[in-house]
Amino acid sequence: MSRRRAEVFTALGLGIALAFAGFYALTGAVRDLEVMAVLALMAPLGERASAVNGHVFQVLPPTHEAFRAELTPYCSSLIAVLALAAIAIFVLHGSWPRRLFALSIAMTAILCCNVLRVTGSLWMGYRFGDNALVLFHDWAGTLFALAYTMGGFFLMLFLLLPSAKAQIPRAARVSDVL
Repeated sequence: MSRRRAEVFTALGLGIALAFAGFYALTGAVRDLEVMAVLALMAPLGERASAVNGHVFQVLPPTHEAFRAELTPYCSSLIAVLALAAIAIFVLHGSWPRRLFALSIAMTAILCCNVLRVTGSLWMGYRFGDNALVLFHDWAGTLFALAYTMGGFFLMLFLLLPSAKAQIPRAARVSDVL
């Protein structure tokens, strides 16, 4: 086996280990943070929503039946965040401070967008009933999740690539960070 192939397989194995260990260790804390943020966004709108049993929202709309919706580990932004972390740590090149800065900005963007997605789903359920929540979550929410995950990745790459005004000896290429 060549040295480069061994490096790639090692990076792949470490990235997978990071994803599994991070998911196991952080799933509760990240969902707690997301639940608090969603409830904070729902409160000023006068919506009657609360958290019960940890990561379950109880919504009491005035014109529809009350319902509960759970923020499962797979509806959290943690999977996308861990994927970006594995890419930033094991695939991308560049100085560590610059990589960590780009990763933290991308992670923050993904987390905020996921909170907006969950809030949007609950709001749709509050306004139009629980069937609207499911429809929004399954269609618009999924497309939004794909868009903000890709957007976070592209934002991270944008922050890592050198400025077009920077004095560099040759033109920057994507291979400079990949």
